[in-house]
Amino acid sequence: MKLKLKKYLYNQDENLSGLESKRITILNFCCFLMTFDILFFTIKRAIENELNSQILFSYITYLVLFITVYFLQQKKYYVQARILFLISFAFSVFMLTQVLFIHENTEYNYLGLPILALFFFDRKWVHYITLLIAMFLFFIPYYITGNRNLDNFIPAEKVFLFIILFLVVKFFKDVNESNEKKLKNAYQELEENKQNELSSLRFKLLKSQLNPHFMFNSLNSIQNLVLKENKHEAYEYLTKFSSFLRENLKMSKDSFISLEDEIQLLNQYLELEKLRFGNDFQYEIEEVLDKENIKIPSMIIQPFVENAIKHGLLHKKTGIKKVTVKFMLDEILECTIIDNGIGIKASREINELNDLKSNSDSIKLIEERLTLLKDYYKTNIGFSYIDIPEGTKVIIKIPYTV
Repeated sequence: MKLKLKKYLYNQDENLSGLESKRITILNFCCFLMTFDILFFTIKRAIENELNSQILFSYITYLVLFITVYFLQQKKYYVQARILFLISFAFSVFMLTQVLFIHENTEYNYLGLPILALFFFDRKWVHYITLLIAMFLFFIPYYITGNRNLDNFIPAEKVFLFIILFLVVKFFKDVNESNEKKLKNAYQELEENKQNELSSLRFKLLKSQLNPHFMFNSLNSIQNLVLKENKHEAYEYLTKFSSFLRENLKMSKDSFISLEDEIQLLNQYLELEKLRFGNDFQYEIEEVLDKENIKIPSMIIQPFVENAIKHGLLHKKTGIKKVTVKFMLDEILECTIIDNGIGIKASREINELNDLKSNSDSIKLIEERLTLLKDYYKTNIGFSYIDIPEGTKVIIKIPYTV
């Protein structure tokens, strides 16, 4: 019998708001990852003959705490579960830092404490108190227990690290919440004024475009760069990420945008993916002439490129991962996206194995939108996937104006 994790990880309470539902799902995922992490390191240390009674007792304690958090959520004690999770997280990092692995710099895990508080609670005083507590706990092995060498240690730099990471996550959280409020108001206005189907699909598409997986992956990449003290790379990634998010939100307000702006947004997105994947990832965009005077429907191309990376290139184990985007102008604009990933068949098998949908919601919404545009323009508009010897090709036929 296939185990369906979605049933156990995603919120099943339909009476809750969208924000509360997300918090429950995130906390379930955190509990699952923590439990998996504990079990993995218990087995690893047992194989390496490093598992003593003290470590085993600590791991069992952590395991009980995180499982308790999960079951509190199942019993609908949501606030209590979040408070217990933050306490458990702080306690586990404290034990790792002060007792179990004194010389392994595990205190950097405290960076996650105020970020978790941002996601789980609305009150600002909780956010700032958690930030102060996290910084205090971080400095314990340096100035109280003396477990760390103070040579070349700059306390102001560490305080700055906590604050800047906290503010970055808070900024994107506020942007996301603000956009969700705008979407909610937009939906209400659409319902009240009985707007046409095309407008409704465009607002739904905006919501699907704000992919939480992409955002979390980007924030995780920034955090990893900060932890590795790659300040220049972290600043570069953060700058490009904020620019991409700002442009994405700005373009989503318009039904049609210039092809030049679409290509610029696509470049920003692919640069972010290249920073995340490293030298193993390459991309190429073959542009067309007069692109600044050509206008196309907004928010069409980028989801297909994201799909190519997520379903085709992500699972590619060897060699360079590459995606190519080509444009050809005729009676309609034809955009061809080619990736050298695992192909349609292999991707579909992986999705079925993990009980995932083969197409994202954004692709389905684009399909509906292109169907409406096809009826309106009375021309050949739409998209099709083609399996090629190495990878996948998708051809998108888009209407345009000059």
